[in-house]
Amino acid sequence: MKHNRTLYYLLVALLTLGVMSCKETKEDSDTTVIYSTSPSSTLVTRFALKPNVKILANLDSVKFTIDQDKGLIYNPDSLPMGTKVSKMLVTVSFGSTIGAAEFVVKGEKQDTTIRYSDTSTDSIDFTKNVVLNVTSADGTNKKSYRIMVNVHQENPDTLVFPITARRNLPAAGDDNYAVGMAKLGDLFYTVVNNSNGRYVGTASTPVGPWTTEKVTLPFTPVESTLTATADALYMLDDAGNLFTSTDAKSWTSTGQVWKSMLGGYVDRVLGISQVDGALCFDEYPRRASYAPKAVPANFPVSGSSQLIMTANEWTINNMALLVGGRLASGEVTGAAWGYDGNVWGEVSYDKASTRLPALEGASLFSYYTYIVAKDFSVTKKVAWLVMGGRLSNGKYNRSTFISYNQGINWSLAPTSLSLPEFIPSGYHTLAFVCNETISVNKAPARVSKPINDWDCHYLYLVGGYDVNDKLMNNVWKGTIRRMEYKPVY
Repeated sequence: MKHNRTLYYLLVALLTLGVMSCKETKEDSDTTVIYSTSPSSTLVTRFALKPNVKILANLDSVKFTIDQDKGLIYNPDSLPMGTKVSKMLVTVSFGSTIGAAEFVVKGEKQDTTIRYSDTSTDSIDFTKNVVLNVTSADGTNKKSYRIMVNVHQENPDTLVFPITARRNLPAAGDDNYAVGMAKLGDLFYTVVNNSNGRYVGTASTPVGPWTTEKVTLPFTPVESTLTATADALYMLDDAGNLFTSTDAKSWTSTGQVWKSMLGGYVDRVLGISQVDGALCFDEYPRRASYAPKAVPANFPVSGSSQLIMTANEWTINNMALLVGGRLASGEVTGAAWGYDGNVWGEVSYDKASTRLPALEGASLFSYYTYIVAKDFSVTKKVAWLVMGGRLSNGKYNRSTFISYNQGINWSLAPTSLSLPEFIPSGYHTLAFVCNETISVNKAPARVSKPINDWDCHYLYLVGGYDVNDKLMNNVWKGTIRRMEYKPVY
């Protein structure tokens, strides 16, 4: 037993001497000095910009990624467009005590070398190629890092509609009179009336390619009322008769007569009928317990936006929302109304500063915007947007309005979310949001699970009537520019 204990003490002593021979701690620093050829002797553990409000507020909060394998340091969330990065001070932290750290700024005629220290006051021009060379404490190991301070060359939160992505309405004729479009399952269905006749078509997106067929229907449809539920299409004729179909070609009368169509909600369609001379909320097919209820005087009976259904964090059931329209009195309203599967209610706050202007035929859709934090990190957020439409004074709306709380409060959206000038003013333009996949061919081999595909939410604007009340022969495809950027690994 004594012999084993002596051996134990001897091993401990040898191990202690071995560790002390590999590293030691400087008296004036808590940082470990590593004397070896290990890559950790030149490791950069943190890179940051020093604050400078003359350049940008919260500059020191910008997050940088350090890619040790590729020797690359960069900010994945780019600085705002126009940020001046030609004179910036930096802070660098290392994994151990180092021998030297030098920034080399590539110049056209001559490179500039800046020796780094904690108290360095030399600014660095990041508009040029900048390399940080790190040498270990014993001088035996060196490593270089390429430094990139990324700045957006364009506003990433701009809603863009490339002209090259514009398409004509499906089966467009020399003169178009009306168009209806709705999504049932995975397909979009359209009914188009023009100088060449009446057509129905199907496609996977509103820009096609469309498969169209000329048809003769046994009734005169109001194409703009084409609506879809979870399992069927619906449309009114010019006398208010409600028809249903599953393919937009063969239609069956429901026996219902309505004054107007509101839209689809799960497995039933909602509208307004007239019962004993009074306008009433109605649905088809009617639930066993359902009885039409009188429409309030402040509810829009025509000219409202599409009815858009979405999940609601405040109610058990899905909520559907519509905005604007014309009351039975003829007055145009800017109110937002919600439907939770059982009752209608006005959801917009009754305060002029947080309310939409009175609008008829506005485009409403649920979309995404981006919130940029103080450290310039970005959060994707659900929002409701309203654009287009005709104001109560007869002028046309060119502004975009936004709500982050299901239509309760509205405010003017940033101009980056406004329609570009080349898209004409109009009203009753249909809006559809489609989640589509963007694919790239190749990703860096170092990534074990590279991102080759990501989702992008595209906004389609279909048809609508211009200032001369003529149907516009347009299908526009747009998105917020940031959505098309490849995600950072």
